Amino acid sequence: MGKTIFFSGLSALSTLLYVFLLSEVVNAQIISPSGVEVKFSYTTTIEVPADQPDSPEDQAQFHAQHMFGILHSPELMATYGIEANSEGGIGAPRARMKIKILDSKTVRNKVILTYSNIGQMILNKKAAAAILNAGSFVLPLPTNPYKIYKKSCTDSHYAGLGDFWYFYDPFRYGCESLSQAPLATNVEFTIELFKAKKMDQTARLPYLRGDNGNGDFFSIYMIHGFSKGLKVKDDDGRMNFNEFDDYMRAQGFVESRESSGTIVPLHIFKKEIILDNGKKIKVEVKHMLVDTDIASKSVAFAQFFKQAVETADVILYGGHSGLGGFLDISSLEAKAGKFKFNPKKKQLFYFDSCSSYSYYLETFAAEKTKAKIDIITNGLTSYFETSNAVLVQLMNHLLTTKTEDTPWSKILGDMEKVLDGDSYLLNVGGI
Repeated sequence: MGKTIFFSGLSALSTLLYVFLLSEVVNAQIISPSGVEVKFSYTTTIEVPADQPDSPEDQAQFHAQHMFGILHSPELMATYGIEANSEGGIGAPRARMKIKILDSKTVRNKVILTYSNIGQMILNKKAAAAILNAGSFVLPLPTNPYKIYKKSCTDSHYAGLGDFWYFYDPFRYGCESLSQAPLATNVEFTIELFKAKKMDQTARLPYLRGDNGNGDFFSIYMIHGFSKGLKVKDDDGRMNFNEFDDYMRAQGFVESRESSGTIVPLHIFKKEIILDNGKKIKVEVKHMLVDTDIASKSVAFAQFFKQAVETADVILYGGHSGLGGFLDISSLEAKAGKFKFNPKKKQLFYFDSCSSYSYYLETFAAEKTKAKIDIITNGLTSYFETSNAVLVQLMNHLLTTKTEDTPWSKILGDMEKVLDGDSYLLNVGGI
């Protein structure tokens, strides 16, 4: 959500990309009112400086990551008839990709590297229809990803080299050379749908809110992260925290406050809901405003998130993704200890952060072997100013007195309808 970037240089970025390479691509499908998940594959040849210290696999992964910036381009959106009301994009890949080095040879001061790549991406339905009909599409990936940096072709706030791959737009006026030879090479992506598999089409709310390991107690953990920082009084994250508190009070919840041993505010809301079948459920919402930056010395967020993973029925997160760093399981475990996922418990996670589909869906879906987890993510950039409006739509479904099992299409559709025609490619997967 927003644009705070965790990585400030290529070395830190390469560390995370190496982690992504350690795992095979997991076949999966999603449900989305506005997006379609597809399988992609391509083979290409790139140039890398001979003195670039990373492994060939890391170099290929870094090259592949540049599709993020390209797919976000408003000019590319227009090609498929998608109105660029916000920064948006036509889609995004999952960060984990299956890369294979096919050839590597040194020619003078550069290495010529050929690799193949297989992965998954979410596409806007309008773009997906055209691309699937053609069977492929072409993206101008950089010929040498280490030699294309141009400050005027990326985000004005995050203009550093380490962030360039995510924010650059090679189609922007004055930047067209980045989409043309010799700086770019047209790469053909073969695109296909996954084979259909059986999926839960509903949220199974009766199960989630029923005797789900804690009797008639329905536990929700809500985390709001800062946009700019703890010391900013009018921070968007702080405002969202206060607005969500107001929403809970308006729903008739009784509020109490606990100290976590730090200055981190933890508000607890409780209410008994009588369902339309006469059954009563006790709802508790633990709401924290906290610094979620993984580089922070504080362990408050990591400990609270660990507690949520191990006990909550629902985990809601609104904050920055940090290019995959802020909710990285291993990084959080380093601060709070090993997570213990409950295999007998069904859970719902909603990660309202930028490109959370790319970074977190696969990571947490892998925990399905340990627990039954449904994961709602954003395929594109999301924003603090719309976060609570989307969140409230989900909360209304979670707190409904109706006992009928609501289809995912209804829940996700309600969450997106408050965006006035825009889309974050909201989706649910890992189910």
